[in-house]
Amino acid sequence: MNVKISFASLYSIVILLALVGNVLVIYILYKKLEKRRLTSFMYVNLAAADLLVTVVVLPQSMQSILMDGKWIVDGGFGVLLAKLIFFVFFVALTASILSLTAVSFDFFGAMVLPMHQFPRFRNKKVLVPFIWICSMCLMIPWLIIVGVKDSKIEYRFSRLGPIQASVRGIYLYLVITVYVIPLATMSILYGHVCQKLCTHKAPGITINNRATHRANATKRQIIHMSIAIVVVFALCWLPTHVYHMILAIDLNLHYSLPQYIMLTCYWCGLANSAINPWILIYFKKRFRVVFRRMITYSLNRISFSSKTNASVKNQAPELVSVPATEVYQFTSSV
Repeated sequence: MNVKISFASLYSIVILLALVGNVLVIYILYKKLEKRRLTSFMYVNLAAADLLVTVVVLPQSMQSILMDGKWIVDGGFGVLLAKLIFFVFFVALTASILSLTAVSFDFFGAMVLPMHQFPRFRNKKVLVPFIWICSMCLMIPWLIIVGVKDSKIEYRFSRLGPIQASVRGIYLYLVITVYVIPLATMSILYGHVCQKLCTHKAPGITINNRATHRANATKRQIIHMSIAIVVVFALCWLPTHVYHMILAIDLNLHYSLPQYIMLTCYWCGLANSAINPWILIYFKKRFRVVFRRMITYSLNRISFSSKTNASVKNQAPELVSVPATEVYQFTSSV
């Protein structure tokens, strides 16, 4: 019971941080900043995917922990609902990871190959549907194997072939498609970006020390954010995919491990959806400026309303001294 409460608390914290952070990123980009740029639009897409993880994946995971894996609905509708939710579960996670990868491609194109426009790739009307369609296609196997038996979710790997081979294949497939390939791609592309920024000197700014300092500060910020994105992604999802490797290689080891190890591994991966928006807010100066203005404006409104209420209370005794006839005339005229 203590394990359930502990993980329910951890999931609640991630849900709160992810909800606030991703809503803020979408609001800031959509309302305050330039949203026509591909990078900004991809950040919105990333936040939308992480928001879908927050409202679908995290609550379902918490419900599974609290109810010992019991499913909420039986019968044919229960099976259909389970397939749909788990399909959305994996599609949202995959779309979030592919959005991160697409941002790295956009950074690479803007920083390393600025003279090449790549009109087809950098068209948001093409790229965003491609990310979601690709995510759906990659996660089709979960529509096949997810089922419900005795009010519990059941993974029917036998539908894909021999059980042992299917289990090994599906988890290795997950590790390769949503971790190894995206991580290798982001590492290579951001590595080229960092190398370009470290070795490149923009012409015409060497004389002006202030301009040089500003340019170097911008470079450092981009390098630090690039490293942070890759490192956070790698560290958050590493425990999850290590556990997937355990499932693929040795199921007996999986059954011998305490449940909290598996829950911790999966929690680390899902926490990435809560960390992504705060990385953007921390490293992007424009994000920080808008965020501070929002916080300052909210605090000022709260302070103003409290002062107004206090002044109204202080004036209340004066209202009591008004003659009854005047009060009657006032209320009757209304």
